[in-house]
Amino acid sequence: MAGRRLTTTADDIDKSLSKAASSFDLGAKPDCVASRRIGSPLLSGVGAEVIVPPVRSCITPDCPQQGKPLGGHKHHYAATLYTRSRGTLPVRVYSLYCKGTCCHTTYRHDYLVRSARSPDAVREYYPGVPHALEASEYSFVESKLVQVFRSQMALCHASGEIVAKCYNLGLCDLPDARQLSGDTVWHAFYLHALLLDSTRRSDPLRVPHSGVHAERLQRALEARNLRMAGVGQPEWAHACDLCEKIYPTDPSDPEKRLSACVMDGVTVGHPRCNENLCTNRLRSPRDRFCPEHAAEEEICAVHGCALRAEDSKRTCRTPAHRQHEEDKREKGKAFFRLKKRADDKLQGIKASLGRRWTHNEQLMFRPCGVILSRCTFYESESVGNALRFILATFPEHLPRAMPSYIFFDNNCLLLKHILASKEHRLDDIGLPVDVFHAIRKHKESDAFCAMNCNPACFTELYSDGLGWLFNSSAAEQGNVWFGKFMAVAREMSEIHYNFFLDEMILIHNEQRVEVLRKRGCHPRTVPLDELAMPRH
Repeated sequence: MAGRRLTTTADDIDKSLSKAASSFDLGAKPDCVASRRIGSPLLSGVGAEVIVPPVRSCITPDCPQQGKPLGGHKHHYAATLYTRSRGTLPVRVYSLYCKGTCCHTTYRHDYLVRSARSPDAVREYYPGVPHALEASEYSFVESKLVQVFRSQMALCHASGEIVAKCYNLGLCDLPDARQLSGDTVWHAFYLHALLLDSTRRSDPLRVPHSGVHAERLQRALEARNLRMAGVGQPEWAHACDLCEKIYPTDPSDPEKRLSACVMDGVTVGHPRCNENLCTNRLRSPRDRFCPEHAAEEEICAVHGCALRAEDSKRTCRTPAHRQHEEDKREKGKAFFRLKKRADDKLQGIKASLGRRWTHNEQLMFRPCGVILSRCTFYESESVGNALRFILATFPEHLPRAMPSYIFFDNNCLLLKHILASKEHRLDDIGLPVDVFHAIRKHKESDAFCAMNCNPACFTELYSDGLGWLFNSSAAEQGNVWFGKFMAVAREMSEIHYNFFLDEMILIHNEQRVEVLRKRGCHPRTVPLDELAMPRH
């Protein structure tokens, strides 16, 4: 057997592959399973499986070879497949090629590419999610395993690096197997999420074929981020028995449907430009300034100083400024220096020596725990930002999407801002403070808050028999889960940060809806036609 393995040629492998593949259903359906275990002794020395394209004939509509067997060059190479139940497997990867005039299409396991040598070549992924994802040229990850990765990230707040370490310790049992890396986990996670998104939208995923693998998905990630903003979450139109109530319960009175949302902010943050009010994207998370304000890197970091930074420092040669920078750097070197008092002349100095992060993530919850939308606040959790977030989450052309009540811990100031700005889209919306903050954070002497935002003033929200109609603490409870992503996402680029958090919310919502369904809460998605109807 060893001799046979040593004398195996590519032609022998092709013949064995064709013979083995003839027993599979490898027709023109692009969503069929493309990775199969081959029991042939001839292939056992090459890999535990072969990974082949899911088509055996050209599917390009205008190709003269359409429907004919692909007879072009069969490129093959060794790779590693990471699986959920069988550990790490050596595999052989095959690609097929169509030699049709003006076609020149290469068929890979999970995508096809036309004129691959062209700098403008595009990878077009087959519909659906394949059995295994090409996370890199030599690393494939089983889709079932990526589902485990997603659960680990969403439930355990694990980073790609931690997920990889867990896999290598528990499932990578071959002595010479290539270890799963954190980069491979992240690549598989992003690609899998994009394929799920394209499947939901019935729009094939297309990404550039050339370039660095880590940057290939950038435009697709950013496009998904834009779609997610405001009303993009699949559960944005969620409703269930916990977040919609019929009032009053007495059948003799005319009934009306009441709904509620809870809004709150939580600190996570991604690196941002140090320039105030600037929301431009950084080239790298390690940068202090965006490209537009890159010249500020050469200016002294002390606020109000216009002198140039010198001597490879971030401050000018002004003794007080230079001493301030030195003190800041020394504070991180020994614990006792943290307690050292600065000179009086240095206490008033403020400088931006390091990087700056966004202020908070603002979330809109349903009382049942489903998250409708998310927004990044750059400067502060101001009432102006909060109002813009509300109006973006519940757009004017869908009037019935607006809930009857929006709980917020700062609703008294928000209501004052609404009245001052003469914003009338929230005229018939109740703005109570959530029960927790109303008791512990708002003064009884605040007459405006007591008259307009005290939840007890909204008599329909409470009954002696049932208690509070809605769970106004849903945001506080959800923020405990969401805030733990700070350690995972804090050093991400803006694009990856937004994509990752949106995907975590999506996974959270899927799991939450399943819990609600099992509890008999009748979760559902309200049709857009219904949301477009007038509120009254």
